[in-house]
Amino acid sequence: MTFLKKKIIAIIPCRSGSKKIINKNLLKINNRTLLYYSILFAKECKFFDKIIVSTDSLKYKKKVERYGLEVPFLRPKKISRDSSTDIEFIQHCLVYLKKSENYVPDYIVHLRPTSPLRKINDIKKGLRLLIKSKSIDSVKTITESNHTVYKSWFLNKKNIISPVTKNNTNFSEPFNSPRQFLPKSYVQSALFDIYKVKSTTKKSLSGKHIYGLITDKFVDIDTKSDFKKLNNYINNFKNFKFFIRN
Repeated sequence: MTFLKKKIIAIIPCRSGSKKIINKNLLKINNRTLLYYSILFAKECKFFDKIIVSTDSLKYKKKVERYGLEVPFLRPKKISRDSSTDIEFIQHCLVYLKKSENYVPDYIVHLRPTSPLRKINDIKKGLRLLIKSKSIDSVKTITESNHTVYKSWFLNKKNIISPVTKNNTNFSEPFNSPRQFLPKSYVQSALFDIYKVKSTTKKSLSGKHIYGLITDKFVDIDTKSDFKKLNNYINNFKNFKFFIRN
């Protein structure tokens, strides 16, 4: 495969301070933690130079080491808050690798433990697209939205609403138009992102040209109700290695 000659790393974010669900990344499905499934997935890919778990927690570090991975650093608490952004821990990891190992990857695959049901072939497809195209800066997984963005609104303090999208349809008021005649809209599925390192900056991970890779619909766990939905996919977790390869 063409990307085997590239330097590709997987980064799995795993901070400890989640508020909606305490220790969210250590929630268990089929007697295994969400963190475990992302680590296992990364190992099964076989094309990563490095698999790095970025965590601020000694507890999580010990857990990762029991799963057979080294944790080369602990993420500073100042970039592990609720308000912290992805770009902060990604850049922190890149700086560490450059200073400590003189290593600069070509591509980063961002694997969130809270979206454990992903396919290896989708990662390969995204990497091939990104490597082949000089104009694409990153790849983001998306899925078709059940609710069109043309019927979404912002609400101000006086309860006056304004449409989220500008009118770029054949209708003067798309929010009052039949849904089936409106353009499809998509939401992030959070299964993975792939970043071209040379396109990243201190202010941007994804760059200007983001390729939307349409994937199957699975669960992105943000709330307790999201976690309960995982039981609908219990067979996928019982046969996890088969699922991720097919």
